[in-house]
Amino acid sequence: MPVRAERDRESPGRAASVLRVARAQSGDRAALEALLRDHQQPLYRHVRTITGDPDLAFDVLQSVLLIVVRRLAGLRDPRWFRAWAYRIATREAVRAIRRRSRDLMLFDGATALDNVPDTTPEADPMLVRACADRLGALPPAAEITLRLHYLEEMSLVEIAEALEIPLGTVKSRLAYGLVRLREELGPVTA
Repeated sequence: MPVRAERDRESPGRAASVLRVARAQSGDRAALEALLRDHQQPLYRHVRTITGDPDLAFDVLQSVLLIVVRRLAGLRDPRWFRAWAYRIATREAVRAIRRRSRDLMLFDGATALDNVPDTTPEADPMLVRACADRLGALPPAAEITLRLHYLEEMSLVEIAEALEIPLGTVKSRLAYGLVRLREELGPVTA
């Protein structure tokens, strides 16, 4: 599937977001609050996809937002804020799962990933719902890549940066996930 070049170009909304990041880095509290508000829900959805637990995802999100606030001044290029924030969220979610998994093994030998629930997007169309319902059946790497690209509308380069993997790996996970999703869905009629 070809990469959508228009996502990688600077749009007016993207330019405003970059400006907001730069203003927040320079100490503008209102810009920082707006930046966090704009990214809170997408980051929560991403973390919830990884953890599978709304309560754990909320706790992880709080940690992520604190880390973002504390480390924002060190971000070299404001254009990479979104990928940088997703990278932090991914790392924190994985750490939380590992901690919970260790804790659960101490008590009953269960793992935190056994009961990952399916999540559905807020959109209502039947095809989108059918796809989102089936994403949980995919391997986690493919699921996360598909969610970031199609539901969070991140570019392939942003996904590579957020997940700290090569661009080629993002492309192969996306292709593999799409093939598996098509197999899961079978013939779909709208």
